Amino acid sequence: MQDLITSYIIQSKECKLAELGKFTRTRIHAEHDIANKQISAPFTEFLFTAREEKMSDGLIKYIADKKKIDVSEALALLKKWCAEMKAKLKNGEEILLYPLGVLKKGALGNVSFQGENNTLFFAPVAAERVIHKNSEHAVLVGDRETTSSVMNEFYNAEETETKNNFWKFFAIILLLAALVLLFFYFYGYPVSLSSFGNHIKVVPQAPSATYSIQ
Repeated sequence: MQDLITSYIIQSKECKLAELGKFTRTRIHAEHDIANKQISAPFTEFLFTAREEKMSDGLIKYIADKKKIDVSEALALLKKWCAEMKAKLKNGEEILLYPLGVLKKGALGNVSFQGENNTLFFAPVAAERVIHKNSEHAVLVGDRETTSSVMNEFYNAEETETKNNFWKFFAIILLLAALVLLFFYFYGYPVSLSSFGNHIKVVPQAPSATYSIQ
């Protein structure tokens, strides 16, 4: 019975065992590890939740088909097995569900599941990116993934802004220097209204006669 239950847990997404708990199968997909330049292998993880009151209908039918008995008889066998396992756990015994792991009584009296180390059928695969010049590719900036074109636009805009700020700063310095020079000039040579305009005295000449008196 125990082997059949373990087999059903492995094949199904969910398995409810009355008075014990519920098993849930989750699939961890392969992930691209950019930092380590590899792709991790996918694996299956089984999670356990204690205190379950129902029995999975699929499990009852699975036991009935495998043992070639009626559904009602299969349900009775499952209830008996769950009751026996609950009593064993209460006495501090462990229940081995090979190759998934072990059911045991926790420190607070609750039922917990300790899974075996997941056997990886596929090792991580090296995945170093090949970057072609002037081609758009994904890049990792901190913990955010973006594209090379976006980052190029960002840095180009930043460089342009830096150059513009440099020329503005240089022009301000020249303006301040010119104002200082003008201040010292006018400080040494006081300004008056007479200082403006042409100081050369112009004497008008008499015009030559254009006619004679007879």
